[in-house]
Amino acid sequence: MTSKDAEYRQLFLTEALENFEKLNNLFVELEQDTTNKSAVDSIFRIVHTLKGNSMLMGIDSIADLSHTMEDIFGALNNKEITMTKELMNSLFRANDALGGLINAVESGKKVSYIGIRTKLEVYLKNARNQDTSAPSEEEIVEEADKDIGTAREIKFADVVQIPVKKMDELLNLVGELVIERDRLITIHEANGKSTLEFEGLKRISSDLHYGFMNARMVQMGFLFNKFHRVLRDAAATENKDIKLSLKGTEVEIDRNILKIISDSLIHLIRNCASHGIENEEDRLRMGKPKYGTVSLDANHEKDNVILTVSDDGNGISTSRIREKIVKKKMVSAEVADKLRDSEIIRYIFEPGFTSAESVTEISGRGVGMDVVKRAVESIGGQVTVDTELGKGTSIHMVLPSSLALKGSLLFEVDHQEYAIPLTYIDSVIYFQKKEVHKISNELVVDYNNETVSISFLKDLLQLSSLSDIHQINEQQTSFNKLKSDDQLSVILTSHSGRTLGIVVDKLLRQKEIVEKKLPKPLNTSKILSGSTILGTGHVCPVIDVAAIMDMLFKSTSQN
Repeated sequence: MTSKDAEYRQLFLTEALENFEKLNNLFVELEQDTTNKSAVDSIFRIVHTLKGNSMLMGIDSIADLSHTMEDIFGALNNKEITMTKELMNSLFRANDALGGLINAVESGKKVSYIGIRTKLEVYLKNARNQDTSAPSEEEIVEEADKDIGTAREIKFADVVQIPVKKMDELLNLVGELVIERDRLITIHEANGKSTLEFEGLKRISSDLHYGFMNARMVQMGFLFNKFHRVLRDAAATENKDIKLSLKGTEVEIDRNILKIISDSLIHLIRNCASHGIENEEDRLRMGKPKYGTVSLDANHEKDNVILTVSDDGNGISTSRIREKIVKKKMVSAEVADKLRDSEIIRYIFEPGFTSAESVTEISGRGVGMDVVKRAVESIGGQVTVDTELGKGTSIHMVLPSSLALKGSLLFEVDHQEYAIPLTYIDSVIYFQKKEVHKISNELVVDYNNETVSISFLKDLLQLSSLSDIHQINEQQTSFNKLKSDDQLSVILTSHSGRTLGIVVDKLLRQKEIVEKKLPKPLNTSKILSGSTILGTGHVCPVIDVAAIMDMLFKSTSQN
């Protein structure tokens, strides 16, 4: 048995034991009032769930017995039979057998259940034939059900369920412990003392931190499997035949990240059905299968999870987007003609943009893709698009696998330490001022045979308003103060298909940080995504690369 199989089995046992205890209580309620329809309905739902889960796990004995119990309560609901004392006693005994079978999954102990299952089946058959008298023990020869008594033992599951809020609180406390550990180590280093005595503390606190992080991880399949119904409803609305393909369901990610991006996935799935997949007639004319396919795929890449939503539809027409953004006055016709296809496609993520010609139940309202972009970037992720006319479209979301720790690069600007998450960083490079060129008031450098724009973070941080961002290109204050042989420390960052060199004063080191949200009034900053506390006790702001790139791109495309 693989580790994943063992994990699934443990989850099944935990839920099954909980359901068994619920059944015990419900049977007691039902015995006190045999007309209690709420208890009958609850028992029916529980045994139905047990039947389905045990069938998935391949545990036939539990599936068989719970199926028979389900039939009994279905008949009670339909008033085909009525509850009698004899039937009630048999149901208690059946539940005891069910508990024994659940315990036997782990213990391997043999539990007989055929007799009580047969008794219930015969009772139901006779009752439906208008013979409501329950058969006696001389009528049915039961197997020796000695092991049923083990079901009456008090059993505890090996899994403890903890509310997510409590897990988050504990993880925050561990984060504070890591910060305090780093502070103590920094003080010792500053005083020239050895930090070897802290090695044990570093190992234990790190293991504790990663342990809590892992406890919050869930498999992508937990979310993916919810989209069968979402796609079915969207396809029905659009009158299209669409299938869902799932890959990478075993990939694990922070539960909180799944919660944040769940709405985004709904938008993307619905967009695939509305905008992506063609109708059956068009697909057949293009030589495609009559049904379309939407795929959800997840895979690990370094410390990230790459989540892809794709369809085999008609693809995105960049010429159509050009027409739309000019018509909506997002950019001028002259600027639109100069933009590359990859830059044009980025406009589908702008608020208010829609390529639909008319408003329908699931498209044409100008909301959706901007929601996706905001949600993904709020957790330090990125969104990119691959599309080919006639072939289909893929939306790639690069997500951190956890929100608890972020690998970051620390640096200084005006003697203040800042951090940029490593997920945005391609490399660190150095240039002299004479290697920097001005093109239309924009600073660029040649790197790996490509022209890369650069901006001084010092100038960006001094902006009083985002509306003044165009002044950076016009004034270039920090650049003009440099001598020709001065060296520039440049962090080469990338986001959503764009590249930007961010010039800083001094590069420091890489460090895993615990990022916190900014307090008021700093939380209104468009350049900072959060902050962390360093070992020195100083607050270190975290730079929002995505916001900076978006601001600079919009400023450039509008001028």
